[in-house]
Amino acid sequence: MFDQSPFVRERYEDGVAPVAVFVFDAASGRVSHVNAVAARMFDLSEDRLDAARILAFVPELVDGSERSFETRVATRDGEIPCAVSLEWLRGDAPDVRLVTLQPRAVAPGGGLRPRRVERRQSLWTLVVRQGVGGSEQVRAILREAARGLGLERVTLARVERGELVVDFSDGAARDGERVPLATSLERRAVAGPGIFAVLDTALDPEFADVAGHTRAFLSTAFRVGDQRWLLTFSSHEPVREPFDAGDWEYFDDVVEAVARGVERRASDERVERLAYFDGLTSLPNRIALLKRLDDALGEAALGEKRSAVLFLDIDGFKAVNDTVGHRGGDLVLAEIAQRLRGTLRRDEYIGRLGGDEFAIVMPAIAERSEVESIAQRIGGVLTLPFTVEGYRFSLSASIGVAIFPDDAREREELLACADAAMYAAKDEGGSQVRFCEARVGRGEPAAAAAAGGSSETLESPDPGYVLCYQPILGVKTGRVAAVEALVRRIHPVHGLLAPGRGWSIAADHGGRRALDRWVLREASAQVRAWNAAGIPIRVDVNLAAYDLSEIDMLLCDDELGHDARGLRIEISTAQLGGEGGDRFARFTEHCAQSGIGFVLDGFDGSLSGVAAVSHLPIDALKLERQLVEGILVSRTTRAIVEASVLVARSLGWHVIAKGAETAAQRDALVELDCDAIQGFCIAPPMTAADFAAWLDRGNSLEQSA
Repeated sequence: MFDQSPFVRERYEDGVAPVAVFVFDAASGRVSHVNAVAARMFDLSEDRLDAARILAFVPELVDGSERSFETRVATRDGEIPCAVSLEWLRGDAPDVRLVTLQPRAVAPGGGLRPRRVERRQSLWTLVVRQGVGGSEQVRAILREAARGLGLERVTLARVERGELVVDFSDGAARDGERVPLATSLERRAVAGPGIFAVLDTALDPEFADVAGHTRAFLSTAFRVGDQRWLLTFSSHEPVREPFDAGDWEYFDDVVEAVARGVERRASDERVERLAYFDGLTSLPNRIALLKRLDDALGEAALGEKRSAVLFLDIDGFKAVNDTVGHRGGDLVLAEIAQRLRGTLRRDEYIGRLGGDEFAIVMPAIAERSEVESIAQRIGGVLTLPFTVEGYRFSLSASIGVAIFPDDAREREELLACADAAMYAAKDEGGSQVRFCEARVGRGEPAAAAAAGGSSETLESPDPGYVLCYQPILGVKTGRVAAVEALVRRIHPVHGLLAPGRGWSIAADHGGRRALDRWVLREASAQVRAWNAAGIPIRVDVNLAAYDLSEIDMLLCDDELGHDARGLRIEISTAQLGGEGGDRFARFTEHCAQSGIGFVLDGFDGSLSGVAAVSHLPIDALKLERQLVEGILVSRTTRAIVEASVLVARSLGWHVIAKGAETAAQRDALVELDCDAIQGFCIAPPMTAADFAAWLDRGNSLEQSA
């Protein structure tokens, strides 16, 4: 009768865990099949195979209905918790029952350890579960492991210079708490390899002084890269049943899973730091700052509160770079960042925009005095000397402030307000705070008010900027060779408006620089999008301020810096002379050294200024609109265009005829061997979406007639 049933051996004797199995006839009370585990558990023999003996141990079997339940069986080895399953064997013997009993190891506090197969499946299912990663995954693995071992608490800690730094604990320890290793329970686990276990600390004098309320624990050390970690499971109650080989194997699986989770978490944290933190100062970068600002504005809008954003530009920083070089300047910037961080209160948030510019988000303010207070704190920490390579520098900051919703209700307009206010503070000598004087709701567009420029009143109280693109088609290829980016304003009634039709470019430097920054970034982002779509088109841009720092900020942008070299800046020979000529010359030289190309715009046929720009990386010259308009009516104009083409070719430049309005003008320009044509006879300026649709329709030079 013992272990004779193939059915029993096939289904239950898989070698994974001991299972007691027997079959009995409910009508006769006879036991027909018994395995060795059941025989030992109930002290059965060949002459003692009656169901009554087994029912005395498991009285719940009197109810012969099919079911599963948990019980404790008083065997000759003592009381053992078991999972019991009762099922009917169908067929010709309707009264025959199959009973299986799965003994469970006793865990501290009277709980049960799950079956070995079940707990390993639960662990690895959790490890490979999609959507769980980083700290969440590590903590979930630890909690699952505590359940699998039948213990109450778990602690994960880093080993650092003789201390344990708690990374996670669901016990008395707090995350981040430091515990001296020498006075910890885990000290033996660090000293030797493998798993260190104590079933009852009350019986071990070594742990009497450090055990506290812990009566049992097991701990092991492991490494992830160069960092040493310690994993400990513990209980308030002693372990009454020793851990077996299955427990040690499971614990090894847990350590492997935790190590993987910690490694993945560290990798995720590195990626996050690269994406959201500035490498030089360790401050949040522009992306992280904008995200926090969006959150602050959303909270302020819901709570009908006010928020503030502050733009900071460090006064006197150029002297640092000029004196100790960029490496010394980087050291000063890093210290500036730490000093600025130290001025903030709990809810205030600082980030680095680039160069020596920073921004601060104040999520909730009641009055302007709060902003003035933080400005005073900033001024105080910057005036303290910075010492680099034996030189001492005292710095200050120009601070521009914009307040939501007083100055603007949209993020980009609020940033433009703060930026314009900062440059107003700088233009007034620096080392001061300037609030944006918004005029939204008084008939002037918010963006124009932020830029500080004058504007005639439009019907819409808040039209915005948009960048449009006008195609430049190659004569020989009939394909788009480049596009010119043109700033337009969106009007709810009149649509896209060019400058001079109800609005104008800001007159002050701060406003022009803010507009240039937007144009450069918007155009670079569009170049990147077109490149990704397999459309390598260069974009010609017109600037208003020609500020070196704006180019530097763009080129330093990890996301857009490479695509910025797909831009060509339009210049004219007139800008090289007169007021600001030296500053403009420095700008063009800097762009040339940075790999940015140029287009000589508004060429009127005069050769006097060509020599002044011949050293620059000019790709093309654009004929002045008046030349294109007069090509059909003036022999002189036609001759000038012919000569311009010859001069450009000799310098290796292409010739673009700008402002072609009619098919007749287009044909004449083709006849004069111009390289490309731009104008309404080809296409008007279009938004990026409309331009993409225009390309999809297969437009070419021949089809545009």
